[in-house]
Amino acid sequence: VDAERTAALCWKRLCDLAAEHENPHTPLAELERIRDDEERHERLFALFTAALDEHDRLRPGVTAATLASEVGAVGEPFLPRALRTRAAAENPLGSGGPVWVMCGERAEDKLPLFRRLLDAAGLRRRLEECARAGGKPIGELRIAIKPSFMLGYHRKDRSCLTDPELVRELARYLRAAGAGDIAVVESPNIYDQFYRHRSVPEVARYFDIPAPEFRLVDLGDDQVPHAYGRGMAQYSVGRTWRDADFRISFAKLRSHPVEHVHLSLANTEGLGMRCDHFLFAERQAQRESAVMTLLGDFPPHFALIEGYDLAPDGILGAMGSPRPKAPRRLYAGADALAVDVVAARHLGLRDPRQSSMLRAAFHWFGDPSAATHVIGPDEPVAGWRGPHHNELSSMLSFVAYPIYVFGSGRGALFVPEMDEEAFPPVTPPSLALRVGRKLLQASLGLRFPR
Repeated sequence: VDAERTAALCWKRLCDLAAEHENPHTPLAELERIRDDEERHERLFALFTAALDEHDRLRPGVTAATLASEVGAVGEPFLPRALRTRAAAENPLGSGGPVWVMCGERAEDKLPLFRRLLDAAGLRRRLEECARAGGKPIGELRIAIKPSFMLGYHRKDRSCLTDPELVRELARYLRAAGAGDIAVVESPNIYDQFYRHRSVPEVARYFDIPAPEFRLVDLGDDQVPHAYGRGMAQYSVGRTWRDADFRISFAKLRSHPVEHVHLSLANTEGLGMRCDHFLFAERQAQRESAVMTLLGDFPPHFALIEGYDLAPDGILGAMGSPRPKAPRRLYAGADALAVDVVAARHLGLRDPRQSSMLRAAFHWFGDPSAATHVIGPDEPVAGWRGPHHNELSSMLSFVAYPIYVFGSGRGALFVPEMDEEAFPPVTPPSLALRVGRKLLQASLGLRFPR
């Protein structure tokens, strides 16, 4: 209690000093938020100190219900999800429920299987429920779909793209259900620092993604200010994602060198501030905290993960793979966190908390595991190689984050074998940079077979 009280007083003093000097560059609102958090922490520790005896048992006259009520008065996020009221009603993350898994055998099974998945997972019913709750017909719902295609770098490797054929099929399904306004949203990323023509519309055209069933939105041009209810360092959100009545995260099944897996929650990076703002030494928040801040206010209402024809594994699967797997696997569910937990287990992640993204989601929204049940095959993806599939890969994965943050030239060194006819360099790279890129691409499996 004393430590938290001291911290609160220190932050209060910082706020007072910042207010006196009126420096426009001082993040006074952030300082005040930290001060308020420390004051809440002090109140919370004081509650437990008063409620528990020296054996950590409830004192006479104190019940679990009264303690929970007092904790909730400090802040509902401090309560277990089962005891929350407002957050549980508004945010599906952490609620659990059924997760549908479907497996195909042939490439031509993909579209029929995907339609069966959407039917089985009750997507049409969820749209109807959303329309009723909003007091409007389905045709007036605004729907936003967040796939992944901005890490795409060459038509020879489409493994890091959410299958455009399935994105179009999802839009057709929503149209058939009566939906009118369907937007596919994506965000620019760090590649545009090194290569030209990397806007969302340009990359989408390169991969033949645009279709008459939906409108394409570049979230880099769609940002509007937003004051988030929890968390720090996010200051904006894509207007289309914010205003959508129904949001869908449509992710790619893939590995990640630091997170182990990159699934539907990680797929929402960049819906607010650019994801590369949270990668390097000057960042104001860890990338997973930035994602959770956004998802606390604007979560997806439905999650899909596709790993059918092309799914990149290995240490740098998040960036793609010239030799991808074909797991023939599709996932769906209303709780994106539960969907990720199931998919992560199928990719060999025994404890979801090994991923800092999933660990942060558990902390923010609760662990959905006990309330989650799988409908369909509940078994590992055969032959999948995660970032820790052997000792060398494990060692590289262990050092991947600090090397990228401090030794990559702000990402300049870690780029795939880009199609430079479509995406020419912003400036000609030096000989040393070209050699370094080729060596890394070759050693990490990101060069095409010669």
